[in-house]
Amino acid sequence: MSRKLEYGWNGKMLLIDVAAQTSEVLDISELCDEYIGCRGIAAKLVEEYGHPGVGAYDDDNDLIYMVGPCCGTPVLAGSRGYFFGVGPQCYPEHWTRSSIGGRANLGMKQCGVDGIILKHKSKEPVVIEVTDDTKEPVHFYDGTPYWGALSVDTQKMMKQKFGQETESCVIGPAGENLVRFAGVFSDRDNAAAQAGFGAVFGDKKIKAVVFNGHQGTRVQDLDTILKLREECFGLKAIPKQRDPLPGTMGIGSAPTGAKIITQEILDKGEASYITQKGNACAGCGIPCHLAGYTFVRGSKGAYQTNCDTTNSSKCVAKFVYGWAALCPMELEWLEKGLGRNYRWPMDFRRGAECAYMINNYGLNSWEVVSLFMWLTELECAGVDMDKLTGVHWDVDDPTLFPRIIEMYVYRRGFGNQLAEGMARCGEEMGGIYRKYSDHAVQGMCNHSLGTGGWFALKYPYWISCALMAAVGTRDPMSDQGHKYPDFCGRREPFLRLPELAKEYYGADGTIDPDPAWKESMDEETYHDMAYAQKEYVSRTMELYGIILGSGVFCDTVYPQTLAPKREDRGYKGDWEMMAKLLTAVTGVEYDNESLFARAEKIWNMERCYNVLEVGRCKKDDMQIIHCHDARDGDWTTGTKIDPVRFEKLLDRYYKLVGWDENGIPTREKLLELGLDKYNERIKEIRARGGHA
Repeated sequence: MSRKLEYGWNGKMLLIDVAAQTSEVLDISELCDEYIGCRGIAAKLVEEYGHPGVGAYDDDNDLIYMVGPCCGTPVLAGSRGYFFGVGPQCYPEHWTRSSIGGRANLGMKQCGVDGIILKHKSKEPVVIEVTDDTKEPVHFYDGTPYWGALSVDTQKMMKQKFGQETESCVIGPAGENLVRFAGVFSDRDNAAAQAGFGAVFGDKKIKAVVFNGHQGTRVQDLDTILKLREECFGLKAIPKQRDPLPGTMGIGSAPTGAKIITQEILDKGEASYITQKGNACAGCGIPCHLAGYTFVRGSKGAYQTNCDTTNSSKCVAKFVYGWAALCPMELEWLEKGLGRNYRWPMDFRRGAECAYMINNYGLNSWEVVSLFMWLTELECAGVDMDKLTGVHWDVDDPTLFPRIIEMYVYRRGFGNQLAEGMARCGEEMGGIYRKYSDHAVQGMCNHSLGTGGWFALKYPYWISCALMAAVGTRDPMSDQGHKYPDFCGRREPFLRLPELAKEYYGADGTIDPDPAWKESMDEETYHDMAYAQKEYVSRTMELYGIILGSGVFCDTVYPQTLAPKREDRGYKGDWEMMAKLLTAVTGVEYDNESLFARAEKIWNMERCYNVLEVGRCKKDDMQIIHCHDARDGDWTTGTKIDPVRFEKLLDRYYKLVGWDENGIPTREKLLELGLDKYNERIKEIRARGGHA
């Protein structure tokens, strides 16, 4: 039954059969209010139409691409989107999600739909055009002329063919060659990178999906949206400035002092242009991660790229410019094992070339950097790297890493194995190769667990991150967890704020103990406190994460945890901001209580589907205890997850959220949430405690 929607949502999706080259309109108007949008609606769609147990490269792996009601409105940082499906990078393969920025999200919304579903496979390469023509909204074109083209080149060619106002989601050669960590790219370098959905595009022979529409999005209360937008800027203390010159390139290293001085690069003529820019998401107005992308133009690579190239990097991708020892413990490992104080040296040309290759080949930069780290760990352990890789291993050679990237993009030699991703490489090769595989769970690398680029998140603060990773379907930190460290001193004013944390998470002691207390506390008491109350942290972050992913809001800005310059507010942000914005956009009266109720239902739907497809249970959730095996602990304290304490924490989490002792939602919880259909579907799995 169709429902008239005036504001925010379009209430329609397009079901696109890639094999038959047909499409039909799917009415989702009845779902919009209850499931908010995007992540919530996708959970309902996979419940109704999913195929539990389907593999990433099976014909029935339907790929969903959606936006939320805020997309295309002036809501600050409200125009992101998500892909959903069975991810090739996931280990084991299962249904998950990957967020994407850029302007393709708006482009799709302007076609009069909230999402598309890509079904089945084409036999030959195809380009799909989605329009706002209500009679014939989808057109199919031969993609053969574009097959093999680089990601950014493909985006340019799509604009040349379909018009400069169009936007597109494309893949590069990595997706075509089914590299398991290939992403879907938009607007140059915005990507749905995690999970490997670029390889699903490649398996379906989809080179590009082009959006060619001009419809606007109506909102219920524009004045309130504009007012709230300014409040967000003020509460977050976001500077309104344009394109500053970053002082350094890459990631600085405190123990070694290693860094690349940007002005020196320009003075030497190694680049013609370097700047720090905000994200390209429509209507955003703030730098991504509050720091932005580093854009480089006119750099000549050491291996193959010429000086006409443009590249960009942010977050973990900045490590391609160099990885010097990040902390004293890593410095000791590297000096002892390698006789040097870096994994790979600071090198502007090499870094710029790798950044260019990541974006243009269409790769997940998290996995690229983690693979490099894995290889240097193996080098440190004494592995014959020339024999392993099939090339002369010399990290001081600026062509080494570009050559390795090319090897796995085109599946040459050892690159064919690397293209399967580090988790599978480690499992298949076993022994020392598995030990140093930097993957917590789900086939995705460690993130916020006190290792690698997040080494500075010290024990016990990473315990909450470990719990979130244990019970999720992907690395949770990069789409719902960036706000977690706020109350324990990560953000300005760099204060530890236990009273705010108590109010936010709904329990006392959620960020205890302070690492500084270790010297004055009994050791057992200290560790007991480290695991206490962390179930409340995970629960709160998950619920906010679902609201984020349904809106869709960017977790650089939301939830508005802190107001860093507002001592008069006790540094407290506006925790109802997303509810206020959704109300102003859609006209539906939302508050945190009603949104949390919806989010709890969606969270349980996702868990139930994961139970159906892979028999998800406690045994799987406990795999997180191996995340520190590589170095026998985190990088600042040498602490590992305590299996006994973590299992007790997991049991408390299960009780809090209404799951049984095996981590499967109880019959009573599903009845409470109106999910009795799932009760029938999972009852046999529940009876045997999980797994097929």
